[in-house]
Amino acid sequence: MKKLLIIFISLLVLILPSVVSAHTEITSSIPEAGQVVKEETKEITLTFGGEIESLSTMTLMKDGQDIKFESVQAQGNQLIGLLGTPLESGSYIINWNIVGGDGHPLTGEIPFSVQLTEEEAQDTTEEVPIKQDTTQEEKEVVTENNANNGNHLKTFLPKIAILLLAIGLVTLYRKKR
Repeated sequence: MKKLLIIFISLLVLILPSVVSAHTEITSSIPEAGQVVKEETKEITLTFGGEIESLSTMTLMKDGQDIKFESVQAQGNQLIGLLGTPLESGSYIINWNIVGGDGHPLTGEIPFSVQLTEEEAQDTTEEVPIKQDTTQEEKEVVTENNANNGNHLKTFLPKIAILLLAIGLVTLYRKKR
């Protein structure tokens, strides 16, 4: 029984730290959550705390409509979306879905607004209502949601690992009897 306990503790010490710290989180974005962009924008860049897989992607929504990217590429720890034409004035949401280097999928969203000057807005054909600057409280909620996006996995996976180890040890103990 002592051997089993030592094996269990050893496995727990080896597995638990890698399970808890294995997830990639978003560290920054251009544009930032809640930002009011005042110049033409044709590129969106999301930066993560670790490498992301090529399966990672993002979409851009304006008033419930999907805005198509010319290309979306995962490069190292960044996800870069290129647009064919600059964004018009209005409110947007970036929805991102990444696969971290550890294989775990994560998702999130980043709201922002574009408010072009009259000169820049003359090139657009459609008048779109402009969302006013996001309040500090809304920015904190978005930041908290993005930061906590993978936290449920961080607490759930160690519990699963411990449960599987316990089941394995009980099974092993019963077979030895």
